[in-house]
Amino acid sequence: MIGIVRKLLALGFLLLAGMAQAQGDLFERTAKRHQVSAELLRSIALVESAMHPWAVNINWESFKPESPYQAVQLIRRVQKRPWLLRVMYKDSSHRLFFPTGRDAQLALQDLLARAKFLDTEVPHQWEIRKLDVRSVDIGLMQINWKFHGRHFDSMQQLFDPATNLDYAARYLKALLKEHGDLEKAVAHYHSNTEEFQIRYLQAFRTVYEKQLNEARSG
Repeated sequence: MIGIVRKLLALGFLLLAGMAQAQGDLFERTAKRHQVSAELLRSIALVESAMHPWAVNINWESFKPESPYQAVQLIRRVQKRPWLLRVMYKDSSHRLFFPTGRDAQLALQDLLARAKFLDTEVPHQWEIRKLDVRSVDIGLMQINWKFHGRHFDSMQQLFDPATNLDYAARYLKALLKEHGDLEKAVAHYHSNTEEFQIRYLQAFRTVYEKQLNEARSG
């Protein structure tokens, strides 16, 4: 049994290494095809999704599904149940989704009542809000469906890393041409709101500098 487990672990490591290698090649090929920096593309992928090809962000709520299928199903569920109830405990927090605000309020009241009755931990903070389910950031480069979805037949397309990265590279190239400055292009890739741009660039600069250093030393 131990031998089988070791073999399975070794196979898992080989598969992960293969995926990482393929992803690296994808960045290089895409960068060459569109004449943009591979380090730039990698940096944005790291900041946007931490290199997760099926990452989803719905109106500032981040998720890391385990497959494209799970990602699409998640989006569909939240679109049907756009009201978020977030409850925060001392060491954890939980997100629940409901079709209406009233449903969320009733669920919170029930949760608080049960905690009091059972003498269990009561959440110290909670939040109820309706998510803008049109604002969905998708995949490796977190392409926003609200603003870019018209260029695709379906959301499923954007969970293909090659498609996602190719579109991001073309968009970045257009922004670089429009703004004539790398940081301005990166800022507008993320948002047109200055407040969000400033925060984003702070994260981007650190990651980008590391990517450049690794490229020089590699």
